[in-house]
Amino acid sequence: MVKNETMKAGFFIGDRQIELREVPVPSPSAHQVLLKVLACGVCGTDYHILEGAITEGVGTPVVLGHEIVGHVVALGEGVTSVREGQFCAVDPVLGCGTCPNCRSGAHNLCDEPAVLGYKLDGGFAQYTLVPETKLAPMSESVGAAGGVLCETLACVINGYDKLNLRPGSSAMILGAGTVGLLWGQLLWRSPLSVLIQTELVEFRRRKAEQLGTDIVIDPSNEDLTDRVRSELPGGVDYIIDATGDHSAVEQAIPLLSKKGTFMIFGVCRGGSRVSFDPFEMYKREARIIGSRMPPHTVVRSVRLIESGRIACDEIVTGTFGLDKLAEMVTGFEDHRDTQVKVAIDPWS
Repeated sequence: MVKNETMKAGFFIGDRQIELREVPVPSPSAHQVLLKVLACGVCGTDYHILEGAITEGVGTPVVLGHEIVGHVVALGEGVTSVREGQFCAVDPVLGCGTCPNCRSGAHNLCDEPAVLGYKLDGGFAQYTLVPETKLAPMSESVGAAGGVLCETLACVINGYDKLNLRPGSSAMILGAGTVGLLWGQLLWRSPLSVLIQTELVEFRRRKAEQLGTDIVIDPSNEDLTDRVRSELPGGVDYIIDATGDHSAVEQAIPLLSKKGTFMIFGVCRGGSRVSFDPFEMYKREARIIGSRMPPHTVVRSVRLIESGRIACDEIVTGTFGLDKLAEMVTGFEDHRDTQVKVAIDPWS
């Protein structure tokens, strides 16, 4: 049961501002639970919302944060799938349930989604409300790091499914931030001939090497095309962008092999443009695909994290209190030299 009548929460109030407030602890309605937040990851999306680069589906004031893990402390009427005290990760994407995409099972492509941490209050608070259908119970042995990474890994699993990997193929990941390292964890354990990863920041390059990537390239220090062609003269079979940088995408597309697949996974700014030679894509029967948000893959993410095959404690590199929330979100791009995934512990 909740003993406190109020809680601390970090609200995005617009105009690039986050404000810490003391607010009443909410009560769960029917088929909702009240989650005591143990930790919530700071995502690049939070930064893009704060900067105004993402506005669609975002409300104000709203508690940001969608990479949530915590304990169930109160049940709304009719809740049967979880019990008080359970340790749970959260699937933050709520589809409308009526649009064609939702009806086909693709609620991640809903025309009017309501996402926790975008439109609905999220996890940068001591407590948050979650529909019971959006909770994924998991072993508490994975710790806060495992729970924080669950939603992001679910996104990666969705993309991984779309690749239809062929054994013996080659792959390259652009970027070695949280998303890039999680991709690396999946691909490193796949039957590939070679795994290449690019990264500008030395701290993150070392992480990629430590976590199993075969070849790690600093594209600011050596010519990416020359290095890749020296390793793979015929090109790379699978390239995944985890940078959200349209220039990195443009540079890497020509490195696709025949029948190669390029995945747009990183979130490029809206309005970005990429140039490529469509004749070359035609000639090579190459394809470009996209992937976003987790459609029914959170439970698989939970099981994979519980297996111990994801180096969660190596990827979540820092935990801070709510008093540091604004600094961690606004400075998201400034901490790359020393951090990968940063989490907020609202109780510290």
